[in-house]
Amino acid sequence: GGLFGVIGEAKIRQAQELAVNSSRLKIPLLFGSDVIHGYKTTFPIPLGMSCSWDMPMIERSARLAATEATADGLNWAFSPMVDICRDARWGRIAEGVGEDPYLASQISVAMVKGYQGNDLAANNTIMSCVKHYAMYGAAEAGRDYNTTDMTRQTMYNVYFPPFKAAADAGAGSFMASFNEIEGVPATANKWLLTDVLRKQWGF
Repeated sequence: GGLFGVIGEAKIRQAQELAVNSSRLKIPLLFGSDVIHGYKTTFPIPLGMSCSWDMPMIERSARLAATEATADGLNWAFSPMVDICRDARWGRIAEGVGEDPYLASQISVAMVKGYQGNDLAANNTIMSCVKHYAMYGAAEAGRDYNTTDMTRQTMYNVYFPPFKAAADAGAGSFMASFNEIEGVPATANKWLLTDVLRKQWGF
């Protein structure tokens, strides 16, 4: 189970104690939040950071965000958002890292490493959640949640590389996108979630 939007060490401790000590199965909760460009310390938006091409700085920003977020009780960051977007009408373009698959792949790796460090059991590391898998930024006419229709060649060469890079870097989780792909919603798309992510990429 998980609770979202519960922020602050005191509230998180209270909820965790209820889950572990007072529930039937005593399963600990995960606490996640949109730690996107910093936690308490605010960094430029992802689109702005991507303009620097400075991977050590981007990794360092994620490392600092992880340190601050975990001190506040969080376990899980809904970041990095590495959707490729080439349509400026899309409303979430500022949360992404641009239109270039190579750059987005490098940023994806830097942020996963920054959040997760070398040991997710460490008390200052946070599980990354790479989003939105996949092709969310390619919604027709830039309309959020709209359908996506493209060739497999474009998927593999443009939209998949940042997600594949994150999987190779050991990302702890992926968030399914909110669009449909080839007529099937991403959240129920066996080809996308099982055949590609799990079987081809080994997630």
